[in-house]
Amino acid sequence: MKGLKILAMLLAATCCLSACGGGDVTNSSAEESTVSGVDSSTEESSATEELGEFETAFRFVVTSDNHVSTVNDASAKRLAQLFKSTYAYAETQEYDKVDAFVAVGDITNYGQAYEYQAWKSIVEANKKDETQLITVMGNHEFYGNLNDLEWGVNGYTQNMDPELNKHVVVNGYHFIGVSTYGEGDYSEDLEWLEQNLAEAAADDGDKPIITFQHHHIKDTVYVSSEWYANQSAQLDALYSKYSQVLNFSGHSHGPINNPASCYQKDYTLFGTGTLAYFEMTTGMTYGTVPPGADQAAQFYIVEVSKDNRVRAMPYNLLTDDFFKTADGSKQLVYEIDNLQDKSTWKYTDASRKAENQKPAFDADAAITVGKTTSSSVEITFPQAKDDNCVYSYQIICNGAGNKKDYNYFSEFYFEPMPETLTFTLSGLAPETEYTVEIYPIDVFYTSGAPLKGAFTTAAEEKVDYVSKNPVNFTGTFTNFDSLSALAPSTGNFAYGGNANGDIFAGSWNSSAGDSNSGYELANNGYNGSAALNVWSNSRDNQGLYLFATDANKNTYKFPSTAYLRVWVDFTDMDFRKANFGLIAPTGDLYTTDESDNVPDLFFYYLPEGSDTWQEYKHGGDGCFGVEQASSVAGFKGWMAFPVKDFTYRYGTGSGAGSSGEAYPHNEIAGVYMFWNYSSTTTAGAKFVLDELQLVEDYTVFEEYKG
Repeated sequence: MKGLKILAMLLAATCCLSACGGGDVTNSSAEESTVSGVDSSTEESSATEELGEFETAFRFVVTSDNHVSTVNDASAKRLAQLFKSTYAYAETQEYDKVDAFVAVGDITNYGQAYEYQAWKSIVEANKKDETQLITVMGNHEFYGNLNDLEWGVNGYTQNMDPELNKHVVVNGYHFIGVSTYGEGDYSEDLEWLEQNLAEAAADDGDKPIITFQHHHIKDTVYVSSEWYANQSAQLDALYSKYSQVLNFSGHSHGPINNPASCYQKDYTLFGTGTLAYFEMTTGMTYGTVPPGADQAAQFYIVEVSKDNRVRAMPYNLLTDDFFKTADGSKQLVYEIDNLQDKSTWKYTDASRKAENQKPAFDADAAITVGKTTSSSVEITFPQAKDDNCVYSYQIICNGAGNKKDYNYFSEFYFEPMPETLTFTLSGLAPETEYTVEIYPIDVFYTSGAPLKGAFTTAAEEKVDYVSKNPVNFTGTFTNFDSLSALAPSTGNFAYGGNANGDIFAGSWNSSAGDSNSGYELANNGYNGSAALNVWSNSRDNQGLYLFATDANKNTYKFPSTAYLRVWVDFTDMDFRKANFGLIAPTGDLYTTDESDNVPDLFFYYLPEGSDTWQEYKHGGDGCFGVEQASSVAGFKGWMAFPVKDFTYRYGTGSGAGSSGEAYPHNEIAGVYMFWNYSSTTTAGAKFVLDELQLVEDYTVFEEYKG
């Protein structure tokens, strides 16, 4: 995840340019899509014909937040496609060169040598000699050892480029980039930057000066009100001296087809998007990471004309085409016709406020009520319309003193933008009549009139525990005894994948597997029974998902989900951090990891051979482990966790949960575990899980006689 996070007021810019997820293309699946490239057989790309006369003299590409670890990462494959698509487009143009390629930080996940080598191998295999490579450091380049900033600097200078800051002149155009020093610190760059900006302006005062740093300048482009450089004011003061500055920044992972990603005041700024995963502003019910967040593969192709006009064209690698405006009628492009004359600028606060209109639903729009339970309801409604782009919806439900407020993105970042949206509203009271109001909000936070409806929740369901598999105890989800082999799932549906097998192990926050993950069945569990043995050959964060399917017949409905009880064997090993959780039927993930800094976040341990439960406490990050002052080294026996402490993880499943909301169901789709090894545990060390149960009282072991 990103580093420095500062909560502030939402960006309040306004806009006159239509944008966001238009076009009649098909959105890719959660797995990496196959893209074909621009058709180079045409003499001129149809996407750019509509932009008018523009005699290109210079072309460059800007990307950021690639987060590459290996050549097999989804983002690594997208990086390779970036070059193919850009060159294919350039070949259709009269000016057919790509002069420079700029990577604005977070090239890697952890700044490891092998990650730099993976990134460089992709670039070297796909970049033409005509294209100048320019990079700077982001905060993730320090993540291998945040306690030693020199470690991160040395990793970059030894494996990527010996120079931290860059002033490169390419065909007469000045590129000036500064590297962050850890989490958003640019204090050591300011004097150097001031001098080099002056030199570039003195060389040619008419051409654009292309500048870049990983973190945004505060209160400029989209998400910069929350994610920004520590020295934003100082950086802004330096850039503001030169109206010809084009500044590119990343870090936030905000979609670049949001018009607020281009902003002008004294110079022009662009947010650069990501090839990895979306993360956006706070305030949404599912947090800053929306469902399907890994469907993010965006960058800019920027062109400069002979008369120094500029057009920055957001490109979507998942459709392999330029982004379209909101109505899909034309290509989305950010244009600057005169770098010196600010009165002509289109992306200032004043110019955008002048024409912005309120979003509105069509007159015949209606809410459709779908699956209803005692605590949730599924609603579907058509998207509102807007002159710019609908950003999100506020949904307010009122019923018998029970008021719930939900906020969801419109999914404007997908192309095409879906015509209807379906959300499951959870945490409702049983047998209650509710009125519902849905307020559309545009990308500049202007709210329109609500769409209204009503629904009634169902009565609470009484559940008796029944197991289709032979089990020892009432409340057992699985004890592995009925499995002769494990059926691996191709993904997990908490992060947009599929739950089509017994088990998924790999990247904790995506549907991508990890070849370092390992698991097997062995007879070393409770009383020598079958159990799950788990390990990883790396020290990275891991996610383990155990599912209920028709094939494995694991129980998925329970009389009570008060406690998750698990038999474990952690002999000769320990975790740096670990936690358990539950997966809701909608794929929403609930874990203790979301209950940060809760003072009474307890868990319990019954050592093998003992009849006395011991009480422990999760640490500040809602985890147990050595870093959380709650080591479980050598534990063997039963552990129990209050499910009331499992709260919704933003960006998972349907996005139905509310941040901080406790697990609301008596039905589950599976059990989850997050973990990584402690510094004293060897990679590859195995641990054992068995007898996963959901019970009313963790101290009571009731024999199952079903």
